[in-house]
Amino acid sequence: MRKLASIQRIVALEKIENADAIEKATVLGWQLVVKKNEFKTGELCVYCEIDSILPEKPEFEFLRERKFRIKTIKLRGQISQGICFPLSILPGGNYKEDDDVTEIIGVKKYDQQAVAEQKLFAEKAAIHKNRLDKFMKRYSWYRKIFIRLDRLPFPQFIKKTDEDRIQLFPDICEREKDTVFQVTEKIDGSSGTYFLIKNPKKWQFWKKYLFGVCSRNFQLLIPDNSCYWYIAKKLKIKSILMKLLNTYNSEYIILQGEIIGLKIQGNKYSLSNIDFYVFNFKTDSLFADNKALLNICTLHGLKCVPIIENEFKLLPSIPEMVEYSKGKSTIGDIMREGVVIRNYEKNISFKVVNPDFLLKYSE
Repeated sequence: MRKLASIQRIVALEKIENADAIEKATVLGWQLVVKKNEFKTGELCVYCEIDSILPEKPEFEFLRERKFRIKTIKLRGQISQGICFPLSILPGGNYKEDDDVTEIIGVKKYDQQAVAEQKLFAEKAAIHKNRLDKFMKRYSWYRKIFIRLDRLPFPQFIKKTDEDRIQLFPDICEREKDTVFQVTEKIDGSSGTYFLIKNPKKWQFWKKYLFGVCSRNFQLLIPDNSCYWYIAKKLKIKSILMKLLNTYNSEYIILQGEIIGLKIQGNKYSLSNIDFYVFNFKTDSLFADNKALLNICTLHGLKCVPIIENEFKLLPSIPEMVEYSKGKSTIGDIMREGVVIRNYEKNISFKVVNPDFLLKYSE
């Protein structure tokens, strides 16, 4: 689980030009703004990451206008990602560096796609199949049954599509300086997962294969008009997975990608329809790299996530990697959200997000 709030060390403090009351602090690989003289280099602090939602407590009242959410901001020309607090905000205890204090403080994660999912389920729950269904949905116990029949938790055998940010690995540029990585564009949309797996039930009347459609957090059991099922039907994903299952003679096939377009994350790419870009293809014995992924997509009429480089070595520092993440999207006339960097042999993957993108779209 992601440590939204943790005990970390102030790695460095630097002056900010034309700023008397604030200074720049480095925590892990993050850079953020702190009050001048509030912390010392080498001192432990409570660091809360961006996309954290802090509880409504007096010590966090200054965040009320932002609905207690920590976002990327710019102060006196300095990008600030996260907030540091003194250890005094915690109850008494013997805290050590890297301790997770997320639950102690009561921090929650802001997940824009989870918000969209809840909206989708609420809209579906408001649709009545008939008069009896409309009548029964007045009762909470019936609505709970309806929701349980409509979706399942995300399948445990599939890894969720949420890469960690490079700032959580402050030594990676030095540690992996000789490693060759593959780089793709990070696309801002809703992640969709599709799978086909051999049915463990061997009885005659059971289906031989089970087909699954998933949002980021749930398996969606009933076909509907959501973007996830729309893509499944439009691109005939089940048929493609069946062909791939036979090709690779696998127990299961997993296809993951980003869904973008109308009504999705503000449709930043200004598309007139809904589109799907594949970024992961996996079987029980294969995890396709960029070249294999592009080949699979081309053969089956799918779009591959834009490939930026296939032989890339990390730049010397995280700030330089952040600069590298900037650029124009290959999909639309906007800046790109960032990049995803992978080495399949070492099983290393992380994302580098463009802070200018986060500032522009208030994320």
